[in-house]
Amino acid sequence: MAEITQMVNLHPKSSSTSKGKILYPILWLLSNALIWGATYAYLKYRPVTYTSKWSINVPAAASTTNVSVPEIGQAFSSNDSPYKSFADPRENYKFLIESDEMLELAAKQVNMQVEKFNRPRVKIIDNTTLMRLDMKGKTPKQALQKARAVNIVLQRTLNKLRLQETSQQDENLETAIKGDEKKLQAAKQQLFNFKVRSPLSSESQLRELSTNLEGLRRQRAETVAELKQTTAKVEQLSRNLGLSPQEAADALTLQSDRVFQQYLVNFSQKSSELSNLSAKLLPTNPIFITKQEEQQASYVQLLRQGQSLLGRPVSSITLKQIVVNGSGSAELSSQRTNLFQELISLQVKQQGVQAQAQELEKQIAQLESRLNILSQQGSKLGSLERDVKIAEAVFSSNSTKLNLSRSDVSTSYPRISIVTPPSLAKEADGPKPILVMLGSGVCSFFLTTGLIAQLIRNRKFKQANTIPVTNGSSSSNNGSGHYIHKRRKSKTPLPKN
Repeated sequence: MAEITQMVNLHPKSSSTSKGKILYPILWLLSNALIWGATYAYLKYRPVTYTSKWSINVPAAASTTNVSVPEIGQAFSSNDSPYKSFADPRENYKFLIESDEMLELAAKQVNMQVEKFNRPRVKIIDNTTLMRLDMKGKTPKQALQKARAVNIVLQRTLNKLRLQETSQQDENLETAIKGDEKKLQAAKQQLFNFKVRSPLSSESQLRELSTNLEGLRRQRAETVAELKQTTAKVEQLSRNLGLSPQEAADALTLQSDRVFQQYLVNFSQKSSELSNLSAKLLPTNPIFITKQEEQQASYVQLLRQGQSLLGRPVSSITLKQIVVNGSGSAELSSQRTNLFQELISLQVKQQGVQAQAQELEKQIAQLESRLNILSQQGSKLGSLERDVKIAEAVFSSNSTKLNLSRSDVSTSYPRISIVTPPSLAKEADGPKPILVMLGSGVCSFFLTTGLIAQLIRNRKFKQANTIPVTNGSSSSNNGSGHYIHKRRKSKTPLPKN
């Protein structure tokens, strides 16, 4: 049995399909018109900008100055690297460049309102000491002028900040120097007053006094040793001669007198004759007695002459030595006379050395007493002189440091150098027509493909929702087959045939 297929339009879709065919082209036209209209307006009315680029360098060098002031002290001045601490000075410079005050000054530099003077773009290049800056303008010349204005204002601001910092440092140093100068003058005045009152004028005087004292002590030791040696010689020679040095001197004095020598010769003859008579005559013999009286008379004359020469009575020992010396040979007498003279010379030397030793003892005692007195004042003098030296060192150091600091670069605001000067832009930054139109074309392409894809999807959706119905055993609709267009999730009942 042939099946009969009947197309039954269950839903009125013809009107909606016709509307969709009209809606999509209109939507496509409106969207493209919007895209390309906006593109045209952007290219037509957006202002053209030019960029001037330049770079600056913040050096990391450090300097050190050390000045030595002879016999006073040292002055040390150092300028450390700005990158030594945790803070990067380029961040500070970036803050200054982007600050409102800088913008106002730069805008005045080119006679422009602050609102129209846009901020420069600053970029810190890592692992270097460089900064890169960009400045935009409506024309290449304007961008260059604005960049140069930023550079000029930055230099002036940094110089002003450096001047403020160094001025504060100099002011503090000058205040300190004034106080140091007053302390120095006070220390010098105290030292002067002490020297006026004290016999001690300098510590070198104590050193000289100590040196002299040590020299006298050494000289005294040498003199005492010489005195002991001379005394030993005197004692030894005196024992050998059997008379003291004074007796030897008396003997030489008497021997040198002719009258005494004549009396001595007469006494010696009388003594010799008496000695010869004593062997022949008895002591009671008148001749012997007469000779004995003559001998006694000559002896008295000898003693009187000796006493008149020496100013004191002649000792028997001296007279005996004179007699012994005169009784020998001429050579032996001369030798004994030489020994007498040597003994006398040694005694004179002994007396001189002893007097020298006594004088040295006296001088040493005087110097020791003076040294004790001056030593008590020496500590006070040393303290005052030390205060003067310290005050001079501090004053000279701060004064030198003040002079050095005036030539030092501020550590907080290190000097900058322009690596590449502001450039004159050769072409505009934007807008670039090619890129803009390419972007609009891409948008139009995606819009077109989107609409086409939506249209294809609707057709597939329509076919998927069409249900074929045939006339057979499975059909319950009066044995006739139909195509029933069923709407998804539609609760509308199907119409009866």
